[in-house]
Amino acid sequence: MELRQIGLEGAYNFRDVGGLMTKDGRRVRKGLLYRSDELCYLTQADVEKLKELGLRSIIDYRNERERKGKEDVSIPGASVYYLDPKADVAAMASSDEIPRLAPGGADKLTAAGARALMVGQNRQFVLAPSSQQSYRRMFELILDENRLPLDQHCRGGKDRTGYGAALILLILGVDRDAVMEDYMLTNVCKREKNERSLKKIWEETHDEDLVQAMRYLKEANEEFLAAALDLIEEKYESAENYAKQELGITDGQISRLKELFLESV
Repeated sequence: MELRQIGLEGAYNFRDVGGLMTKDGRRVRKGLLYRSDELCYLTQADVEKLKELGLRSIIDYRNERERKGKEDVSIPGASVYYLDPKADVAAMASSDEIPRLAPGGADKLTAAGARALMVGQNRQFVLAPSSQQSYRRMFELILDENRLPLDQHCRGGKDRTGYGAALILLILGVDRDAVMEDYMLTNVCKREKNERSLKKIWEETHDEDLVQAMRYLKEANEEFLAAALDLIEEKYESAENYAKQELGITDGQISRLKELFLESV
């Protein structure tokens, strides 16, 4: 699959969501929707590159505590919208610090525990009222063509952003396997950063289970997004039904979404 990465000096995972084919033979338009990790380390050269993309809107899924001291670098012409799904596990997962989950600290974090946390977090993206409210607003923003092009991001661009991008692509008619493959591209973009971080943890602790736990937290894993998508299919049969029943998206808005973001090839 084409990576569609926008090379930046201060962000690892800035990608165009467009370019994927739908099941009915259309293609998601490029240059309208982007996904990324946090934008607090952008250089002036990065800012100029993003200005050239014509960005008008940025959705920041990070909570207030995550943003403290790490506000996004301002992109001239782009408005920022703060949407908080209250995804504490996802926030922890993208941190460079070893999580302190219980008295006793890092030795309480096991690989099995981290894996269970990530599965649970992805299920909460589907069910939690705070998450539903955030992604409802996300759809409202992308349906307004005056706010496009738009980038959505969290801290690492993996969980909160990955779920949002997956919902959009599924409703547009992209096959689930392609959506999953797109989600997994985060590991390509962040491979060097993640391996450097995991190496440091190993050198500090020599704890293989802890390193695996942190790998579960830092890397995209098919099992994690599948936990959300399986739940949607079990309870609602499709992402489109889910969006209508839980996010209040109408048939007319779904038609408008496809009109805005799909093209014939």
